[in-house]
Amino acid sequence: MGIGRSFWGMLDEGDRAAVLAAATRRRFGAGSVICHQGDETRNVFVVARGRVRVSRFGVGGEETLLAVRGAGDIIGELAAIDGEGRSASLTSVDDVEGVVITAAAFIRLCERHPRLMWAVLRVVVARARAAADQQDLRTGPSLQRVAGMLLGLAHRDVDDMIATVPLSQRELANIVGISRETLVRALKTLREAGIIVTRRTHIEILREDELRSLCGI
Repeated sequence: MGIGRSFWGMLDEGDRAAVLAAATRRRFGAGSVICHQGDETRNVFVVARGRVRVSRFGVGGEETLLAVRGAGDIIGELAAIDGEGRSASLTSVDDVEGVVITAAAFIRLCERHPRLMWAVLRVVVARARAAADQQDLRTGPSLQRVAGMLLGLAHRDVDDMIATVPLSQRELANIVGISRETLVRALKTLREAGIIVTRRTHIEILREDELRSLCGI
């Protein structure tokens, strides 16, 4: 699995071995629905390879993309902890591999392995902060909004390069709440400054610190 600063990277070898011993390996093809918002499933999923799209749907069916999770990330920890239904839908962006742990097994692991429980807490806190930052950024200048959106949708790959999920410019503009034309201008500014590189299927973040500085975080 990818290490870096992910949930998996916060664990030591003993914790990882315990997780793998209690888990079942799973694979999902690109575009597969892993779970639906509101599902009663309590399983926890740790991504080993690939990317997972995390979305919420409104009463009218409109989708709000919340995040993209990559190698080493944990998904479903909230449902396992509070016993409520899934707060979001999960869809594989590309071929995804990982391990699934039942909620009961996951809770037992947390009780027996303090580092594991601490890693979960750090993940929950980091995501809460990120969500608050994203909400604040929706009222700022367009360049600041785009920078915040890129950071919010990014995941850390195995080589520590940051890459966003492949989305259309219209989808990205809708997330930020600006026009497609304004988004294009902002991406051009970031690209010319050497902060990002736009690829055919994704956007690479080359200077994460400068992107964070634009957001004031």
